[in-house]
Amino acid sequence: MSGVCRLCEARGHAIFVLKKMRLFKTLQALSVLFLFQLWTVTSCAQGNSISAIKIPDNRYKISFIWKSGTENGHVEKHEALLLPVKLLNCPKQFYMQFDLGAPTTIFYKNKLASISQKYPGLVPDIDTAAKLKEIVFSIGKKRVKATEINLIKTSEGGIDWDKDVQIIGTIGADFIDNRSILINYPKQYIEMNSTIPARRKAEAADFTYMQRNIMFPVTVRGKKTMLYFDTGSSSYELLTSRNIAESFAEPGASATKSTALSWGNTLYVYSLPTTDSIEITSQKLPITKVSYVEGASEEQVNRMLKLGIGGVTGNKLFLHSQLFLDTKNKKFLVFP
Repeated sequence: MSGVCRLCEARGHAIFVLKKMRLFKTLQALSVLFLFQLWTVTSCAQGNSISAIKIPDNRYKISFIWKSGTENGHVEKHEALLLPVKLLNCPKQFYMQFDLGAPTTIFYKNKLASISQKYPGLVPDIDTAAKLKEIVFSIGKKRVKATEINLIKTSEGGIDWDKDVQIIGTIGADFIDNRSILINYPKQYIEMNSTIPARRKAEAADFTYMQRNIMFPVTVRGKKTMLYFDTGSSSYELLTSRNIAESFAEPGASATKSTALSWGNTLYVYSLPTTDSIEITSQKLPITKVSYVEGASEEQVNRMLKLGIGGVTGNKLFLHSQLFLDTKNKKFLVFP
């Protein structure tokens, strides 16, 4: 096996572990190790596989809702961005997390098994590779067809039919592959097949889109860097190294700690208040908290920083903005 192939294999394993972490409701953020692995495979083939999801080509809107969570008495209103989903011939409204940190769309096996138990024959048979073939469902009011979707078993149980919000999967980056979208955070909708407003075309900037991973060029304290954009890391404005996080913090500020379980291990995220900001395209966006993960080695962090990767950002950075993404032409824009 060549060195390049080994790097590809390592990256694939990192993505697999990352998806497992999310699906088990653990840390909603990328480790710096994964960021480093992502950039060490630039010599591998960079073409994206064809998406198995077929969606309409016209321009339309999908409203979304926020999932909230509570830890240590703190309420996080933007823990996850959820899109409304319905299965064909099923009256129940379900939801899926919009997670651009996941390369492909995934259904949760135990959730679909629960649906099949209540509505026999509604869900297609699962093949030996734990994949669904030829399933039709709707996202918002638009019907989509998937020729193939992976299934993953999570630690959760089946559907609680008495609860309104039931999450049955993850909508990944294949949903926007070779397409343009506008995420209007203040009005809580995603516009598919959108276009840049004519008066703002000159403000659009290039971004890196590699194997369905999104990296934004930004400026922080006058220094240019790259941030990995992950809508699955919803509640983080800036997730970076400990040294950078502490240098951004307000003098005398103390960190708040949150925990998550991953494969029996406890991970810790520390967040510090800050009055700094991030410059992205033509906008200067304030950040209220900067975070870091405990457990990353100094060597890993230094490698990441030398490669020009400053960290990870999620939905929270853009709560008062609109974000335009064109993955086909690799153009993006942030505007009020």
